[in-house]
Amino acid sequence: MEHNGGERARPFIEAAHVRFPTLIDENGITTTVLGFKAVPNGILVDADGVVRYRKFGGFSVEKAEDVGAVERFLRGEDPGPSPAPKVPYQLDSTERELIETKLRLGRLLDSVGRHEEAVQEWRDALHRDPENLVIRKQIWAARYPEKFHPTIDWAWQRAQIARERAEELAAGICGPDGCPIPAH
Repeated sequence: MEHNGGERARPFIEAAHVRFPTLIDENGITTTVLGFKAVPNGILVDADGVVRYRKFGGFSVEKAEDVGAVERFLRGEDPGPSPAPKVPYQLDSTERELIETKLRLGRLLDSVGRHEEAVQEWRDALHRDPENLVIRKQIWAARYPEKFHPTIDWAWQRAQIARERAEELAAGICGPDGCPIPAH
């Protein structure tokens, strides 16, 4: 997913030495259609448009199991079972629609240069779906573009998510199913 266009994604694709077709989703449509909340993802679609394998979050061409699934798929074999997605809570259809609307409005505002208003719409969406890493990364990319281009700072992202979730949990922003029970 690259909301700033395919040219911003090209260096990542080239660095990974990708030898297969790649979809660049500039509008966040795949998150709605496929229902994922984390990136990076690996989704293998056959010539008939059938999704044969999906791994939401943590997919990497540096992981042997992910490369193996892609190689089996490219040879025409069964890529293997898709890992079960981690679903921390369920949102009802009205809540999902509101979140999707806020995401679209944020993208529209961002495209016309109203960046602060865009970030606020995304923050509102994140408040309703706090485990949605796709929304969180969209905010980060707008706020901290240097952490995404020309290279992605994974260490900063891991530290940032830990900081933000700790602050949110302390403020009672937990998700529709409530806050986790403290381990102490």
